[in-house]
Amino acid sequence: MRLTVQRLLLAVALAVSAILFVPAPAQAAWPTMTICFWAVNDDGTWERVCYTIDVPVAGPRKGWPRDCWVCAPSWNFGEDVVNPAEFHERLGKGLALLSQSSLEKDEKLAAQLRDEAVREFYTAAEVLKGSKAPFKEFAWIEPESGKVFADPDPHPWQTAIGSDLEAGISLMQEAVYDPQPVPWIEAAMKHFDQANAALAEVAAT
Repeated sequence: MRLTVQRLLLAVALAVSAILFVPAPAQAAWPTMTICFWAVNDDGTWERVCYTIDVPVAGPRKGWPRDCWVCAPSWNFGEDVVNPAEFHERLGKGLALLSQSSLEKDEKLAAQLRDEAVREFYTAAEVLKGSKAPFKEFAWIEPESGKVFADPDPHPWQTAIGSDLEAGISLMQEAVYDPQPVPWIEAAMKHFDQANAALAEVAAT
């Protein structure tokens, strides 16, 4: 059966409220950035699932398009994604948990959050059932209308985040099918860590 063509966009926008997936100390009131996954179906309808990640500091949002200060940076991750709703959910939760882990001062809780992030990334790769989610292009997207503002000359951080997320997903898929998954998981997490660090840096600009 022909797979339904899905167009996956990862949209990132600054936000003012946090969505926490596991308990965190009450004093850890970090600035936040909301991450949204967009899937465009064949009939043109949009599906959106959003999550909020913690960031060290929130900046004045320099570099946003002049015509769309409320736009979110977005990454197109290709077509034919199997189980897009669950894939979005797992990847979003993984990034949220990883951001919390990177900022958590309690080492035991930080390790717990990281382990949970790994499980979410692993499940995200698992539900793809062998289909790919390659990074295609960067664009700015208006969250309410869905209007896309193309960026013909993306900055290095824009393509780097997309490439790291693609690599992390791909390596985690290798872990799913290899009886010795640990080396693949460790390699995948290096890319997810790099993407998380870059997102935190973007939030401060």
